[in-house]
Amino acid sequence: MREPSKDCGQALLLVMWAMFIMCFSILGLIRLLNVTIGTSSALERVAIASSLAYAGTTMGRNAEFPANGKPQNRKFPDGGEMEIVVVSENGKLNINKLLANQDRETPRALFRLWGLNDVEADTVLDCLLDYVEPGSTRRLNGAKVEQYRMAGRPAPSGKLFRSVDEMANVLNFDVVVRNKENWRDYFTIYGDGTLDLTSAPLDLIKVVCKVGDSSARALIQGQSGEGAGIQDLEAARLAMGMTEKEFQALGGVVSMGGKIRRVRAKGTLMQASRTIEVICRTDSPPAILAWREW
Repeated sequence: MREPSKDCGQALLLVMWAMFIMCFSILGLIRLLNVTIGTSSALERVAIASSLAYAGTTMGRNAEFPANGKPQNRKFPDGGEMEIVVVSENGKLNINKLLANQDRETPRALFRLWGLNDVEADTVLDCLLDYVEPGSTRRLNGAKVEQYRMAGRPAPSGKLFRSVDEMANVLNFDVVVRNKENWRDYFTIYGDGTLDLTSAPLDLIKVVCKVGDSSARALIQGQSGEGAGIQDLEAARLAMGMTEKEFQALGGVVSMGGKIRRVRAKGTLMQASRTIEVICRTDSPPAILAWREW
């Protein structure tokens, strides 16, 4: 028998090396497939959570769905969950309407309630008005392009606010931010300009209705259902202990409910969750005014 040649040994080594490379590649491919399958499952869970959140916003946009700020939960046999929270956007102050109407009294009273002194409150108001008005003429305590340039800030837009967050860019608004951490919860750029007494917070009831702490708290108690409940403006008036003349003096700046609402819906499946928040109009024709998801 002839002994294996040197060339045959080299060929055998090459074959063995090729098989090793192939086995290594197959193992890597299997591992990649497993990762892909796992990732797909996670993506599917996120997709289902997104679908649940979208379905929740659809339910919340219905005018018949209660806009009382209380979470409404739904659970499904496959383990999916849905949480819907709906509030009237009229429960906040529409900053654009206040500024367009040159209403200084309402925001000034709110800023004073938050601890600003008279000079600070007037300065903030002058700066807010200067920010949204075109032109270079500034108010006594206001600020225009030159003042923003000196402060190293972007120049004012000369237009109404496009978002509540934009208010933080206003020169001297920092004092409000320092005094009231959750100031954003009190303002909106949507709404019809009236204050919804079914969802307004304590501070806004006090400054808009011009009532004391006890009267505002009595209304809040009615909102939460702990009292007799608030069904209409007359019930709200009685809850606050206001006379008919005092209530009429509000001049139609208060309302019950509203056609513009904020709907937040969260869909969950296992560890995957998605949240969608929309601001919508429920009257005819219905419309979505803003959309945000995370």
